[in-house]
Amino acid sequence: MKKLKGIDGKLDIAWSYLVKLRAGGKCEYKNCGKTKPLNSHHIFSRSNRSVRWAVENGICLCVGHHTFSNDSAHKNGVGFTMWLIETRGQQFVDDLTLKAHQTKKWSKVEKEELLQELLDEIKKYEK
Repeated sequence: MKKLKGIDGKLDIAWSYLVKLRAGGKCEYKNCGKTKPLNSHHIFSRSNRSVRWAVENGICLCVGHHTFSNDSAHKNGVGFTMWLIETRGQQFVDDLTLKAHQTKKWSKVEKEELLQELLDEIKKYEK
């Protein structure tokens, strides 16, 4: 993944790290449990600015379940979505979908505040 410079890059790194921390450093898909290599997968594309750095839009996946296997989130989107509904619930998916369909333009101040929130959350997990 190309690393962005500046605040967007810092947000990407903090978001990715927090998604992995929240998952306990294990692949969450179908109780896989692999611990490496891991990716932080965006449920809705990272190009969607309204949920790009929303931690609820992330799930920790091993590389196989992220992109490489035929059962991966990228190669079997329908299967992944069905699993997501089964594990996190229809309401979770509906709420995230609603949030993803909103338009969001981030100001520099909002990005800085969000970065601080992510860093604060990371500290809670690292204790």
